[in-house]
Amino acid sequence: MESGLQGLFMWPINEIVLGNMKKLILKILIFSLTVVQFTLSAQQDPMYNQYIFNSYTINPAEAGIRAYGTASFLHRWQWVGIAGAPTTTSMGVETSLGSKWGIGLNVIADKIGPEVNQTVNFSVGYHIKLSSRYNFAAGLNAVTNHRRLNTALFNNVYDPDDPDLQAFNIFRPNLGGGLLLYSNHFFIGASLPRLIQYKTPANGTNLALDQVRHMFIYTGRMFDVSPNIRLKPSVLMKGVSGAPVQFDLNGVISLYKTIDAGVNYRLGDGLGLLFGITIKERLIFNYAYEIPLTPIRNNTQQTHELGIRYRFGKAHVEKVQSPRFFN
Repeated sequence: MESGLQGLFMWPINEIVLGNMKKLILKILIFSLTVVQFTLSAQQDPMYNQYIFNSYTINPAEAGIRAYGTASFLHRWQWVGIAGAPTTTSMGVETSLGSKWGIGLNVIADKIGPEVNQTVNFSVGYHIKLSSRYNFAAGLNAVTNHRRLNTALFNNVYDPDDPDLQAFNIFRPNLGGGLLLYSNHFFIGASLPRLIQYKTPANGTNLALDQVRHMFIYTGRMFDVSPNIRLKPSVLMKGVSGAPVQFDLNGVISLYKTIDAGVNYRLGDGLGLLFGITIKERLIFNYAYEIPLTPIRNNTQQTHELGIRYRFGKAHVEKVQSPRFFN
């Protein structure tokens, strides 16, 4: 990274001499977006306000935790109004296989500026009954990650011979694992979704970032306030090498097992409002609105998430729901 910073400081002198201001502006833009992506480590492993929505992508032990299956779609528009701001689309399916096994498949397309990051995540979970109240699960996941720089966005500015603007197209497989202890009213989990760390190739571009490990530790509990009201607080801790530990605090109230409303607070980063509605026990719509708390709030006040889930299989009406964000 040091060589990349040295190159950045030399760019203005070189470009002014050459008179090529378009290329100078392009380099500064890409470098700025890359720094944003490096600082927001969530862009390597995309995170959402509704992170429990696709929990088996965080922890493969979550696959098969319910007796029924779910098909899901989620889209996040981050920092609406800022050119090149991140957008994330996630589609997945997850189900149990008998009483002990579960599988999940999730496809994510994450875009920030000219860089596109596509991830396919396949999870397998194995569940053991410890007692009349508690269950334990262990999981493994296989991940493929494809990152590329979309040079088509550069139009006539892109120079394939420029050493500081080299396109990249990187494919990286990975493995991960996780553990989960849960009951009908409590859960605690820990995971490393990507065990293998990758360094940028020596002949690669300065814009292709390293891939580092992410650790997640999370817990939550459901409280029955009344027969028709449930309170679901939860907390998630995320650790990434070279970045501060990040905490998400969440609180959701569920009314009549149909309406969910809550708050998500990412310490020092953002405040989110959450809403969900369940239609005829099977179809769930989720929405989240996030207000940034960092200096970027001077340029945008809008981040939106829209999620849709569909429960399939008959078992979902017979089994007590596990305490998840939006069941």
